[in-house]
Amino acid sequence: MNDEPLPDCAPGDTALGGTAPDGAGRPPVLCRMCGRPLTGRASRRTGLGPACDAKLHPDRPDIRPRRHEVEQDRLF
Repeated sequence: MNDEPLPDCAPGDTALGGTAPDGAGRPPVLCRMCGRPLTGRASRRTGLGPACDAKLHPDRPDIRPRRHEVEQDRLF
């Protein structure tokens, strides 16, 4: 998931007071599960932070089908 901060967000800025005082910032987007502010582009789009998204959508295990040759008598 692409969780890079948006270009106009300060890296340590966690203010939840709406837009920036000069009016140039974006309104805060909060995680739908835990309510923390979201700064990553993908997180803001989905509405879930990386930790909450991992809880809802865990990675699939890497299971490969086992294939092997089978000796079989001919039918005809």
